[in-house]
Amino acid sequence: MYQIKVCGVLMPTIYWSLREAIMACQAEKERGIAVFTEIVSLS
Repeated sequence: MYQIKVCGVLMPTIYWSLREAIMACQAEKERGIAVFTEIVSLS
């Protein structure tokens, strides 16, 4: 399980696969708000 951090803020959504987390990071970057994203493993 993974969560993403956007500009240092941990987002509440939990992703079951790394692929989903990567896609969420890309979506945040496309919105223009996410200057820095990070994927955090919860395992």
